[in-house]
Amino acid sequence: MLISICMCTYQRDHVVDTLRSIAALRLPEHVTLEVIVVDNDEHAYAEMLVKGQANVMDIPVYYRQETAKNIALARNCSINNTKGEWVAFIDDDEVADPDWLAQLLSTAQTFQADAVFGRVKSTYPSHTPQWIIDSGVFERPAVSNGQEVTSGATNSTLVSQAAIKKYQLKFDSDYGLTGGEDADFFYRLYQHGGKLVCSNEAYVSEEVASNRLNINYLLRRAVRIGETYTRYRIQQAPLANKLTYFTDVLIKLIILLFIVLVKLPFGQSKYAKPLLQLVDKYGKIKALFTTKTVKLYN
Repeated sequence: MLISICMCTYQRDHVVDTLRSIAALRLPEHVTLEVIVVDNDEHAYAEMLVKGQANVMDIPVYYRQETAKNIALARNCSINNTKGEWVAFIDDDEVADPDWLAQLLSTAQTFQADAVFGRVKSTYPSHTPQWIIDSGVFERPAVSNGQEVTSGATNSTLVSQAAIKKYQLKFDSDYGLTGGEDADFFYRLYQHGGKLVCSNEAYVSEEVASNRLNINYLLRRAVRIGETYTRYRIQQAPLANKLTYFTDVLIKLIILLFIVLVKLPFGQSKYAKPLLQLVDKYGKIKALFTTKTVKLYN
């Protein structure tokens, strides 16, 4: 069985460490790998980095370039170059646990899933503000093995090539500068009847980038996540559904505002998470009334 691992990169030296972690994966005897790295930099920043690491790996690594600055097009370039029965996704700032891919595959086979989402464990540089660590704003919710979901991300993921081809799935370039192209992609797989599950055993580690360790980035990201949710789930829905959605989100926003105000005197580590949840709800409502969106990849 061939598994194709896809990774997009943009001006990040860590891509070498990610490739090294892929080289160290422990796999079942019948599994072989190929790696497709797509450089989304018109100046080919990662070319020498990727090819230099590829030269010392036993796994074939293919370097490709997508010159248009658009993460969705870069992801399409990666899957267009895959030959495997399964397609795995990992980010260029992550390190895979040695059993990451074997656990994703085991979960997919056990639960007969079309896509499996592993965990991402956040680590922090030494200069990280303590309130960020204490608040857990970069921590992902706990999942159980085989838990079914309706969408997911491409940061620790395995998806069936047969499902991609059957439903002619592509990443939507309209999300190319905002992000959220992966959530939209997997939600469409779910709508086609695909089975999407979580793996509690498969994980990658990711050190949070220094430029994200601030409230301004977190607020922008929260707005964008809310906007994206509305865009791929609600914008094309009937008016009655939109009204129900608007009412539900507005009530939650008001409740969260009350929670933030109550926690405000106790410091940023206490109110940061509900504040970001509140801003997410604002993004959800905002996207009902305007097509202007936060662009995280400008």
